[in-house]
Amino acid sequence: MRVLLLGGAGFIGSHLASRLSLRGEHVVSVLEPAAASIDRIRNLPVHLYRGDLSDTELLESILVREDIQTVIHLVSTLVPGCGFADFEKEFEQVVAPSIRLMEICSQRHIKLVYFSSGGTVYGERSSLAPFSEEDTLAPISHYGWSKQMMEESIRYMHRTQGLRYLILRPSNAYGPGQNLYGRQGLIAVALGKALRKETVSIWGDGIAVRDYIYIDDLVQATLSLLEKETAFDKTFNVGSGVGHSVNDIIRILKDVSGIDVPVAYLPARQEDVSHVILSVDKIREMIDFQPLGIQEGIRRFYSFVMDGNA
Repeated sequence: MRVLLLGGAGFIGSHLASRLSLRGEHVVSVLEPAAASIDRIRNLPVHLYRGDLSDTELLESILVREDIQTVIHLVSTLVPGCGFADFEKEFEQVVAPSIRLMEICSQRHIKLVYFSSGGTVYGERSSLAPFSEEDTLAPISHYGWSKQMMEESIRYMHRTQGLRYLILRPSNAYGPGQNLYGRQGLIAVALGKALRKETVSIWGDGIAVRDYIYIDDLVQATLSLLEKETAFDKTFNVGSGVGHSVNDIIRILKDVSGIDVPVAYLPARQEDVSHVILSVDKIREMIDFQPLGIQEGIRRFYSFVMDGNA
C-alpha cells in the first residue's frame, strides 16, 4: 500500500508512519508544514514533503508522483478550547482545502481515512451511557463543529462522487511520544507537570469523564481496519469503552509514579462536555479489539518516560 499521511509527524501520525514504514510492504509519504517539527519521524524511511494542505498543486503532485492509494488525514489546528477566530482560520486552512482533496481522491480512486474526534463530535450527555456511531452529532465547541463539518463533507463526497472513506472517532489517545509540555492530552500534561513538581490546572471540579486509549491500541486498530475492504465507507469509534474522571487520572498517575500531583481547580469551560464514553461494539464486530486498561497504559507510559525516552 502506498500511503500519504497528512500530519504524519504528530503524535498519532508518527506512530502510524513508524508501523507502516517499518513493516516493509508499505511506502509511506508524509506532508508537514515548513515550520513543523519532524523529530518524531526523522529516522523513519518515509518520503517527507514540506508544504501546506491549502497548496492544492503540491498535494496533487504528491498523489501522482507517489502513486498514492490511501490518504490518512490527521490535520487540525484547533483544540477544544479554541474560539471563533481560530475556527475561521481552521476553515480556511484545513476544512476548505480538505474538501478539494476529497474531490481529487474521488477522481483518482484514492481512499481517504479521516481522524475525527470521539470526544467532541457527539456533544453533551448527562448520563454515562456510551455514545454509539449512530448517535446524533451535536458538538458544543468550535473544535467539534469543525470535525463534524469534515465528516459531513466526506459523506457528501461519498454520495455524490463515490469517495471511498473510513472515518475514525478516537477517544483521548495517550502514550509514548506524546508531548509532556504541550497544551493537549491530560495524561501527558499531568505527568510532565508532576515530574517538574508543577501544579496541574483542571477546568471544573475534576469529575468530568473521558474515554482514553493507549496509542499502540489506536494504531493497531487503524491498521487492522485498513486491511479490511468491508471496513470502508463506515465510521468507527476507537476508544476503550470505559470512562474515567479527571480526578481518577490524577489518582492513577500518583499511584503509578509515587509522585504527588498538585492540582488547581479552575472555573469550568462552557465548551467542555461533562461525560464522553465511546461504545466499541461496532469495531469489535469488524476486528479483534482488546484495548489496554488505563492503569497498565499509564504504567507503560510512565516507564517509557523514566527510561529516558521523553
